[in-house]
Amino acid sequence: MLQILSLAFAITYFQAGASLKIGLIHMHGVTEGWLEHSNFKKHIEQNTDISGVHLIDAYNYHNSLIPIWKQVNTIRETVKEIAANYDKIIAVGYSQGGVIWRGIIETWDDHNVDTFIALGSPLHGVYGAPGIAADVIPFLDWYSKTSIYWPIYNFGQIFGIFNYYLDPTHYSMYLKKSAFFPDINCERGDEETRLRYKRNFSKLRKLVMVGGPGDDVVDPWVSTQFGFYTDKGFHADPVTMQETTLYKTDAFGLRTLDERGGVVACTFNEINHLQFRDYKPMLDKCVVPEIEHVLKLYY
Repeated sequence: MLQILSLAFAITYFQAGASLKIGLIHMHGVTEGWLEHSNFKKHIEQNTDISGVHLIDAYNYHNSLIPIWKQVNTIRETVKEIAANYDKIIAVGYSQGGVIWRGIIETWDDHNVDTFIALGSPLHGVYGAPGIAADVIPFLDWYSKTSIYWPIYNFGQIFGIFNYYLDPTHYSMYLKKSAFFPDINCERGDEETRLRYKRNFSKLRKLVMVGGPGDDVVDPWVSTQFGFYTDKGFHADPVTMQETTLYKTDAFGLRTLDERGGVVACTFNEINHLQFRDYKPMLDKCVVPEIEHVLKLYY
């Protein structure tokens, strides 16, 4: 009976011509700050009718290396204060910002996030060394493919950038030592918490994953669209989202969201990782239409 009344109210609300107030909240990446995304904010404001665009001014530059759980728990409270001014919000995360948004969404009960847009974000984690670094640092590529997992898992977890490092060839060590990623992937933890995280993620109406093969930081680049390496590591090609264990087991609700048509992959070629910040043709193809869709849906 309550559900019928709620539906009737919603129908009456929209028939009366009422519209919802929609806001966008953006989280920056690692070793940078909110200021680097001013062009993103300007472009969205100039090309959409969204009520407000907010850049999170927290954990900028060297502070972005602080452990991810601490960032998530702090930023979530800031996000809640902003979100309270809107009926629905669009969450946008660039690079590490997308990982932080995953943590916020899954740990935020009764959130009002309608759409989550991830720009060049390692949604399924990272493995090895960024191509841009391996090209200039001798032996880094070899080291990253053989031994780097051990110091990352045993000493490196004090740095946020390693909290979403996923070595599929040393999965048991990852589960035991990683300070963040296995939690939001619902790969460990008590059943009540895992169900809570899955329930909150599944409340999203849409997930938009923006990435491309020109990304020279996220390895593999398909992680930006929830693809990843298998347990064969670098000895086999990465697989697509639908072929990953996280998707097949529906660990945190990714398959649930996809099966109801709520997951969209937008691939943009020939731009590097930094250009996923605010490259205008990419924004016009992958971001602006999604924002406009939300506005039309609720206005």
